[in-house]
This record gives sequence, C-alpha cells and structure tokens, in this order.
Amino acid sequence: MADEIQSFKVVCSGGLNSNENHLFLSEAASGAATRLVNYEPSLYGGYRRIEGYTLLGGLNVEVGAGVAEGPVLCVAIYKNEHIGNPYIIAARKDVGANTYKFYKFIDFVGWQAMTNSLTLNTTDGVRTVKKLRHTQFDFGAGSNIIFVDGVNNAILFDGQNWKQLNSTNTGTSSSPGGDQILNAPAIVEVFENHIFLGGDLTSRAVICHSAPADPYDFTAASGGGQITPGFNVVQFKPFRDDLFVFGINGIKKVSPDVTAGFVLDQVTSNVGCVARDSVLEIGGDLIFLSPEGFRPVAGTSRIGDVEIQTLSKPIQVTLVDMIKNYDMDNLTGVVVRGKSQVRFFVDDDSTPVINSYGIIGGLADKQGSIGWEFGELTGIRASCCTSDYIGRTEYILHGDYDGKVYRQEQGTSFNGSDILAVYATPYLDFGDTETRKTMRKVNTFIRAEGPVEIFLAMNYDWGDYTTARPSSYSQSSSGAPVRYREEDINYGAANVLYGGNSKPIMTSDIQGSGFSSRATFVTVGQSEPYSIQGLVFEFSISGRR
Repeated sequence: MADEIQSFKVVCSGGLNSNENHLFLSEAASGAATRLVNYEPSLYGGYRRIEGYTLLGGLNVEVGAGVAEGPVLCVAIYKNEHIGNPYIIAARKDVGANTYKFYKFIDFVGWQAMTNSLTLNTTDGVRTVKKLRHTQFDFGAGSNIIFVDGVNNAILFDGQNWKQLNSTNTGTSSSPGGDQILNAPAIVEVFENHIFLGGDLTSRAVICHSAPADPYDFTAASGGGQITPGFNVVQFKPFRDDLFVFGINGIKKVSPDVTAGFVLDQVTSNVGCVARDSVLEIGGDLIFLSPEGFRPVAGTSRIGDVEIQTLSKPIQVTLVDMIKNYDMDNLTGVVVRGKSQVRFFVDDDSTPVINSYGIIGGLADKQGSIGWEFGELTGIRASCCTSDYIGRTEYILHGDYDGKVYRQEQGTSFNGSDILAVYATPYLDFGDTETRKTMRKVNTFIRAEGPVEIFLAMNYDWGDYTTARPSSYSQSSSGAPVRYREEDINYGAANVLYGGNSKPIMTSDIQGSGFSSRATFVTVGQSEPYSIQGLVFEFSISGRR
C-alpha cells in the first residue's frame, strides 16, 4: 500500500568513508559516515563526540613567558623516580636570538627554565629547528632522556646533568660521543639496548648506534657503528625484534645478529613513508602514512614475514588530499593508549586554531573483529605532541604555536571555545533507488553523558540542489540518569541528573521526500560528550519514477 509506513535501521559503525560510492554505502555500509568531524569510536558503540582540552595545570602561561617566542618545539614527560619525577619538559626559542632553552613545568606555578651550560642553536644557516624528538631509556644506571633537533648534537639528560654527544669526543660519560656518531641527528630511538640516531641532513642515508647499553659511547672500538640502508632515512622505529627503517619509497629492517651485531634486510621497495612523525606504535602494531594512506607493519603467521596492507582505504581520498595540500613536515602525531587511538595534526601558525585540521583513528569492534575507524579533527592545532602515563593517569599533551602547552581529554571545550561536531550518514535509498519515499520520522539512539542539543538536517536525492529541503530540526537530551553503582560519579556536579530520562532515543518528526535521504547531525557548544549509536528512519512509499 502507498501509505504503509516502513522503517530502516542504521547501526553507526565503520567511521568516515570519503569515497562516496552512494550505492555501495547505502547497500553495504549504511552505518558509515560521509562526514565525521570531532567524533571518535565509542566504547559503547557508535560515534562519540571527543572530549575537550585545557591549558596544562589550568595555568594560562606560555613556556618561557617574556623570554621565549614562537611555537613550542617539544613537550616530553620525563620519569625518573630516583629524583622525584615525573615532570613535564618543553622547549622554546629565546626572544631575539637563534637559540632555545628547556623548561620544566611546576604545578600551580608554571614553566621554570632548566639550568644548563649548553648553547642550543635554532639554525646553522641551512637547517632550522622546527621540532625536537626524544626517547627515554634506562640501561640500568637510571632513567635518561635524549633529545635531537636536526641542528645540534644529540642532547642527553640524566635527571641532573645535560650533555651533548659529539664525534670528536672519546665516548665516556665526561666526553660523550665517538667516531661513529652523527653530529646533527633529527631522529632517535632505543633498540636492543643501543641508542640509534639518524636524519642528519649531511648524512641522510646513514643511521648510527651506540655501544651496547652505553648511551655515551659511539666509538667503533666499543661496538658503536653505522648502518647504510641505501636510501634517505625518513624515520625508524622498533617493532618486536626488528628496527624498521623507512624511506620515501622503501622499507628495510635492522635485526640483531650474534656475530655481525646488526644485519639489514629488505622489506619492500614499493612502499614508503611520507611523514616522519606519522610512524606510531599502537595496539601491538606499527602504523605509518604512505602516499596511499595509513599502513601497518604487521608480522604474519609465517616467521620472518611482514604484511603491509592499507588500513585506511575508506578515507584514501581524504588522505591523498591532505598529503597534497599540507606540509607533511608539520605533521605531528600522538597515541591515546586508553582508547586505542591515534591523532594527527598538520597545521602551522598560519592557520587559526578554529580552522586547524587533523585525522583521528581508532580501533573498534566490528561484529566480533577489531578494525580501524577514522574521522576528521578540527579545532586542535599542535606543533608537537606526546603522551604517557603518570601513575595510572594518561596524559595526552600538545604544544601550540602560541607557546602554550595543552592537555587533551580534559573538559567540555577547546580551551574555552565551542566544540563543533558533525556526523552525516550516507545517502540512503532504503533498498530501492527508483521509488520516492516520504519521510516521517527519525529516531536517534543516543548515549548522552550530560544535557545536549543536537541539530538535525535532512537532504534528499543525493544532494540535488533542485530538491526541496526542510529547515533543520532541534533535538535535545537531558542525559542518562545517575546509577549509584557506577564509578567516577561526582554526585554534586551540575550535569549529574537525578531521575533523568533513561530512554536512549531522541525522536524527530521530519518532512520532505526523495529517492534517497541523508541525515546530518551537528552540535556546537560545550556540552558533555555523547554517542550516536544508531538511527531508525520511518517513511512511506510515494510511487515510482
């Protein structure tokens, strides 16, 4: 019958799919999103609006306020329980000079300059320090952190003393370095109890390593050495028993060998990495950004084999455009371990914070198996990132081009600014592209963590501008009721509701008709996060073409 009301269920899953094959998405991936901005995979299913970020420690102070300028060059969490750590370290350029300093964050006070006698240049006339990279290690004598910047010698800090590692030194704690070291490395990692350095502009196809378990000694006589992979090194990262070395068009791996020290093996000569700081370890895997998208370096069931497949095919168009339109040297990434999530940011100081762009990816449950879901970020601008646990609490930090350090996963705003979130379904033909449907109702299944108002817009006929569209609808939820057995409830908080509505559905009566329909949900504000878990469309058939 023409007036018979039908329903169509959509379970939100799959993340952003920017390839926009309307027929495929409607038929096989109706729960995917054609726009997904500032949402993450929800632990409760569906898409969850991300949390906000705040100034570190709630203090509105710059790193080196009054004596420093420019972006934050690095932010690091240094842990050394023997001297009362952990604490947070940052670096920033000195005002009116071509040098930079390190600063330590003091709770309730702000940033304090760290005393050392080093002269750290921001340029050597050819190269300029855009960011520092670091890694922390303990070879048995206490926790150390090592910084590299591509201009200066590698910088080693043991919690009390700062030292630079130079090729003219003899390889002792009082004269650190040695004949095998690179003097201006930009990459650093620890692998098999050796310090590995690379990325020196004058020796781009060389990586060097220290003597075993000795961060001060890079002499050949003690076991230090150099490895030449045969291409310019973009990045290297340890994964399981190997150190993977990435070039623009190739990947090799360094493996420990009882007699030879380290041996070099080919992985692929057809795939490479386009962004140095895209290489991150997450979920027991190593991912990197290739020209076609994100790929993992995954060990397969065959011993010694490596599998490198594309894991971001649904957003390949988005990533190709990002690589084309942004400077990949600006890309910085961070892992959110508690959510099995990665975040990448690509803008510089020429972009206002509100317009800044990024990519978010997370591991999600897909009908009993684990897969990746991606989305876009806006409103977070980062010059550098880091994350780690302090005690049992995970800290996700980013430095900005405004000279301040922020902590993510905090609050309900972007440092006081509203959070924009957008989720758009595919154009759904409800099983038949040739029948016109008169839309009646949209039931939105939501898990609200506090009061929220969501705007719903309907579009028809695959975006045909000649098809009439109704005005947007407003939906609201007062949030879920408090259950006293739940943990981490602040019973006096403003958004904790007693006797709230436990019905997880927002219903909107809608108008309009077309051969296909798309729903777009938008929130702008500072509400608590919420998850959109699924939708049910109600419609009636109005006839065929």
